[in-house]
Amino acid sequence: MSVLHATHTNATILASSLPKPLRFVLTAIFGAYLLFFSPFSPIALSLPGMSTTASLKGWHDRAHPPADKSQFEPTLDDLVFAVLLNAPADPEGFTLALFRPNLAVDASGRLLQLQDTDFRGLSELAEKTTSLPDTGSFLNTWKIAHDRTDQKIDRLVVPTGGGQKVTSVQGWSADKTKLATPVAEYDQLPPVLQELFEYIHEARANYQPPANKDFIEKVKGLVKLY
Repeated sequence: MSVLHATHTNATILASSLPKPLRFVLTAIFGAYLLFFSPFSPIALSLPGMSTTASLKGWHDRAHPPADKSQFEPTLDDLVFAVLLNAPADPEGFTLALFRPNLAVDASGRLLQLQDTDFRGLSELAEKTTSLPDTGSFLNTWKIAHDRTDQKIDRLVVPTGGGQKVTSVQGWSADKTKLATPVAEYDQLPPVLQELFEYIHEARANYQPPANKDFIEKVKGLVKLY
């Protein structure tokens, strides 16, 4: 039984035991909750800044090397998204790329096969970011408010029908979301970006310099920032 169905069933049982006027009020309140506040509501599902994906924490640990790595060739047609890193110690870094079907290249250059649900969830979150408003800054950068300005920049690149959409986040932090400068209606980093970049950073777990730098450069070569 789904969470939504169970909640509806419990509310129906409760309402049936109340006087008719109170029953009407309870029904109205429950209906408003489903429409405006529930993560299952059509309104929540349609908002680009909201995340409605089940938690994907641990996707990197659940992934495993594919049976035959030799068959993989990174192409733009198969690219779902890529993430580059601009950091003081690594100005031309690489963090992650996702390819169809269910494949990822992590920061260490490891080719991994993802669980179906993890691949689908990461893909859906990346797609949602393309509907966010542009920041108006260089390479569409969302800047997190920090005391220091020399923060690393993660650059998400998602192929679209008209090219590639770049969305950058400067100074991403697990516990800081306030923006240095508001963007449209946002004064905090949109939840979809906060969540997606949390998962993206798993690709840097147990980082080791890539043994095959040519392979990483081939993946990076698919991305156009300008």
